[in-house]
Amino acid sequence: MTTVPEPVLDRIQVLVREDGRFGVEDPINWPQYFSIAYCHYPLISRQPSNPNDYRQPLWWRPTPHDFVPLHGSAVSNLGTLSPERRDTLRSLVNKMTTRISIMQRNTSPRHINFCDLSMRASMSCLSFPSTYRDLVVQVANVQRYWLEAEALLEYEDVYKKKLLSTNEYNDSHSAKPNTSVMGCYTSDPVAAFKLFNAGIPVWLIRSPQLFTKEVAVGEYVTTEKPHDVEIGTSGFGQQVYSGNVGERHHAAVSMGGHTYMDIPRIFLANPESTTTPASLPEGSSGSGNPQQTRQTGQPRNVPSTSSQSQHGSKVTTKLSTRDKRPAPYRSHGKRPSQATAAQLAVSRRDKFVEEARPLFPPQIPVWTECLARVDRQEKVLGQIGYFVPEPALLVGPSDVSRQLRYITNWLRAKDPWFHIVTHSVYKQGPIHQQWWRNYLNHLYLSEPVNVSTHSGKEKAEVFALFRALSPNDNVELSQGDAQFYGQPFTSLNQVRMCQEILWEVYEMGFRLELLELDRRIRPSPSTLYSRQGFEYERLNHISEIFGGGGTIRLEALPATNRGLASENPVDRVPALESFRQVLVRWPGVPPRLVQGRFTRQMPHQSIEELERVAVQFYLQQFFVHSSRAAIVPHRYPL
Repeated sequence: MTTVPEPVLDRIQVLVREDGRFGVEDPINWPQYFSIAYCHYPLISRQPSNPNDYRQPLWWRPTPHDFVPLHGSAVSNLGTLSPERRDTLRSLVNKMTTRISIMQRNTSPRHINFCDLSMRASMSCLSFPSTYRDLVVQVANVQRYWLEAEALLEYEDVYKKKLLSTNEYNDSHSAKPNTSVMGCYTSDPVAAFKLFNAGIPVWLIRSPQLFTKEVAVGEYVTTEKPHDVEIGTSGFGQQVYSGNVGERHHAAVSMGGHTYMDIPRIFLANPESTTTPASLPEGSSGSGNPQQTRQTGQPRNVPSTSSQSQHGSKVTTKLSTRDKRPAPYRSHGKRPSQATAAQLAVSRRDKFVEEARPLFPPQIPVWTECLARVDRQEKVLGQIGYFVPEPALLVGPSDVSRQLRYITNWLRAKDPWFHIVTHSVYKQGPIHQQWWRNYLNHLYLSEPVNVSTHSGKEKAEVFALFRALSPNDNVELSQGDAQFYGQPFTSLNQVRMCQEILWEVYEMGFRLELLELDRRIRPSPSTLYSRQGFEYERLNHISEIFGGGGTIRLEALPATNRGLASENPVDRVPALESFRQVLVRWPGVPPRLVQGRFTRQMPHQSIEELERVAVQFYLQQFFVHSSRAAIVPHRYPL
């Protein structure tokens, strides 16, 4: 190397820059101080000079022209990455995933799984609606974890033995410097010698006091200032780390790739908390039977979120009000005369019994049967709110215009809502079913509310929550036409589309509840690094049930029934085995699930018997931890 890059030393502040990266403090942008825990950072590639290098997209920065707006959402400036750009990045991700799989046959470095899962999860995020700023950050995440993974592979394949060697510095042992990688700084002479011998660019930092008269200075040079590194923070600027350079700085940058700028921030809470916002009240089993009350766990601490109303006043929204709010499904209470016919119809419905109705998608028999057999006499341990409105609520009103309003409002909210509850590791999302009813029945989020009444205060809270899909000016609310996967929704006469809408509610409700239950039963470790890795491993395992990819979101509607919904038992085997592997990590799992595996060679009857054990165990555990019936998957309406 003929130049000396200006070192990043002492105390620093790491901020999200306008390109979604972290400026000169970012190891994918500029050489950093060497640390043993992140010894692959010096091997991160510099941008190739060859414009035809297949890796060039890893230094590409999205522009507004690459942002495809989403229509029919309550948030007007959501969109996705253009298909051409997305396909280019996906091709790179697939190549890296293949390389990682080959390497893992022999060894699996500590950080490689985290990079692989994070890269694939960020790639999946680019298929789903987000704000432009979040899209920029997610593109940077894909690039970051790809480059980190490449560096880890290079370290394992080429440099690990050299750096672990005990050979002392010797000109005959030193390799030619690899100028295609970042290199690093260090003040440790031993580390510098090893890096130099391995052919990794390294700059040894020494105090001026150590240069005695006997030291001959070959040449004085001016350090190279950072160039082509974005340092602007306009519209970004979120702090990721503040402190000294080194290992903690590197850890924060690596974990900081999971930063969001807009929508999910309203639900970022204490990661140690397992609070369920606005979940079912104490004593409500969610079964609709007022005689069936249950002993519940102690209420957890209650977080809150604040947002600015459209009139400029600050609204503080309690995300859990179990101690104050009456259960919406009781037929008795303080204000029974105010219950509407639709509310009473929903409240009196036994939610453990699946109904067959014209607009509902087809049931999966084993799930319907097992749901009805849940033991509601078992002591419950906690409560979980609703990630999605109950499907029966969407079509519950007897008034057709209200049904249309409910479904329309859900379609407007679902994309930003799913953006929140599926892409934030430390999310707080499930809410009280009464809140869903208040939101679905609204005409405008800015409509006047009488806050002097209980129902008015409740409505003001839920309006504030949905207005706060982002507490900043980068998200705009709209009342445009509702769309479902690009198709306009205008009438309940669109029976097939109504069935598809309800199918998605069932499917996403099931996926989100499974993820939440696993979090309740298997909490994350307390340390940041362990917690992040644990959460992405969890998400990866659960996503395997639904086809993998590190996400539980639906990228498109299915062309046929597959996975857990397949009609042929043999076709259900891969999904059932992935489901079983999640369940066997839970305490109290039936021995049959531990001892037996789903295989395609099993007789159909054996598959169905083991399937019934798995489904019944899941549904019972969900009741115990949530005090209510689970939302179960259905077959797609073909």
